[in-house]
Amino acid sequence: MVKNKIISKLSELIKEFTDSQDDVQGQIVISFPIGVPIANTWKGKINPILIGALSAAVKLTFQNLCLRLNKGNLRRLSMSSEYGRAIIQNAGDNAILTTIIEGEADLLRVAFGITNLSLKIKDLLKNYNFTGEV
Repeated sequence: MVKNKIISKLSELIKEFTDSQDDVQGQIVISFPIGVPIANTWKGKINPILIGALSAAVKLTFQNLCLRLNKGNLRRLSMSSEYGRAIIQNAGDNAILTTIIEGEADLLRVAFGITNLSLKIKDLLKNYNFTGEV
């Protein structure tokens, strides 16, 4: 029961953020490092399981690079493509937030919002262990 409340609250939180930002195309909260989706706002034919696995793999790869370069833990990763951007942001020790935004979006504004959102997610998931037990 507690798990359902947490996931419901999390879903509301990211939906509210996605809906308030015209240039945010979708978000997903993923358990890290296993890459399992917890909540998402994707629309259309986007597979959240695939996005979760890929986001976790990308974060693990670049986290390893940061550690090998003695730069500490990776907090945020931003990628640009010809059609838009993806931002992978820590959302606590055991979760990441992946956000897809339009290419013309104000990256600083969105990144600031994502940082605040990730802190709320971190607080919400602080006692959630991703096995269904709280």
